[in-house]
Amino acid sequence: MHTIECGAKMAADASIPSPPVGAARTAMIVVLLASNLLASFTQSLMNVALDYVATDFHITLSQANWMVLAFTIVTATTITMAAKLLERIGLHKLMTIGFVFSFVGSLLGFFAWNYPVMIVARALQAVCTGLCFPLINEALLTIAPKGKAATLLAVNSGVIGVALAFAPPVSGLIITCVGLRPLFLIPAVIALVLIIAGRPAIHNLYMRRKAHIDIPSVALSFVGLACFLYGLNEISHEVFPPLVIMLAGIAILAIFVYRQLHIDEPLLNLTPLRNPVFTVGETLVTLAFMASVYMSLLVPLYLEGAASYSPFIAGCMCIVPILCYAACCFPSGHLLAKHGVWPLVPVGFAIVLIGYIGMYFASAQLLVIVLLACAAIAYAGIGIFFPAVKTVDLDALPRAISSYGSSIHSTIVQIGSSVSSALFVGIMSGDVTHLMAGGTSKADAYAFGFSHTLLIAIGILIVAVILTVVYTRLVRRQKGKAAATGSATSEKTGRG
Repeated sequence: MHTIECGAKMAADASIPSPPVGAARTAMIVVLLASNLLASFTQSLMNVALDYVATDFHITLSQANWMVLAFTIVTATTITMAAKLLERIGLHKLMTIGFVFSFVGSLLGFFAWNYPVMIVARALQAVCTGLCFPLINEALLTIAPKGKAATLLAVNSGVIGVALAFAPPVSGLIITCVGLRPLFLIPAVIALVLIIAGRPAIHNLYMRRKAHIDIPSVALSFVGLACFLYGLNEISHEVFPPLVIMLAGIAILAIFVYRQLHIDEPLLNLTPLRNPVFTVGETLVTLAFMASVYMSLLVPLYLEGAASYSPFIAGCMCIVPILCYAACCFPSGHLLAKHGVWPLVPVGFAIVLIGYIGMYFASAQLLVIVLLACAAIAYAGIGIFFPAVKTVDLDALPRAISSYGSSIHSTIVQIGSSVSSALFVGIMSGDVTHLMAGGTSKADAYAFGFSHTLLIAIGILIVAVILTVVYTRLVRRQKGKAAATGSATSEKTGRG
């Protein structure tokens, strides 16, 4: 009997995939990082294109903004399914599916014959990003060498930052020289390379099972987020219909959350939100991404609309500020290990706030170089604390639910991105439309809209700086409890 039990246990253990080591692990890490490069580049593909899209298709900025919003809605919905799909399909096949969606969506964008088809192309591309962000975070944590998880996540954030930095000038160059559609060929080529390279490099890391995917939850997530963002994006143009749709979206999302808490296999397991460190930390992550998306979308709009630069020049001007984010991501893990979250997180957010205040005064005087320098300061602040907060949040969770935390983190990032895009681009679009209808020049209308949205962003950041104090106290308290528990356990073991 004992022999049978041992044999069964060995068989079960043998079915658990072994993480790669040595050269195989290095190859897998490289492909995973390259996958996030594709996901991030695709996500930021339209950051300098909104003014061009609005002009080319004769639509408002808020309508052009659906090139961004459609992407983030599908990304967020896909992220909620990522954990379940991982259990059913496995990492290797699921990543390949993501690359194929990116390739097909990119080709459709290249051949798109009208604006709605281009929106569909962006939605298909978004499936890859929605799979990459949560899966790669979890995979890197799983295969990271001992003691290198924080460093590897910081490198991952830096790689994403590099993609964010080079997407604007590359996109701007292609849009300025040959138009919008050829821009889609770049992610098509990268996706094709990853389809080929990923076949030998990506290994399955987790046991598979037929996990149940709750289709009603998928529908609630997609419809609720779409309604909320539509209302938020359009409310500056007319109040009543968008407000009703936005409230309906909030109600649908509330039903989604209620359903996740009351079904046996939720689409998005919300258990990590019971951890106060994780919950407050992810709130800060949301605010940080709102600040980041603001700069990646609104600064190019200001440069193109108020300062009359081409998309290419505007994209080139954004390189240095975004590279400041990438550069500060790399030492973030080391600073966290050496100093902890205090004063890293509060100082980081304070730096972001200072950069935003500087942008407000520089934009009013059309001091473009000063504005870009202040944007670089703000980006540096985000790079200082963002990887640290992400690492602390995931480390605060038991290993058994860390994958749920990774899915929540990636979902929150997309929600923060989409809310920022809908809120700020929507407000700026409303300002530009109303002012230009009254005879104001395009440059003056864009400048006013930018200053208006900056004031709102500064108010949000002030709240975030206050919240960092609460966060650091929670982290210290949790570490103190963990240390006390460990000490008590050691003492009890010693007496035993």
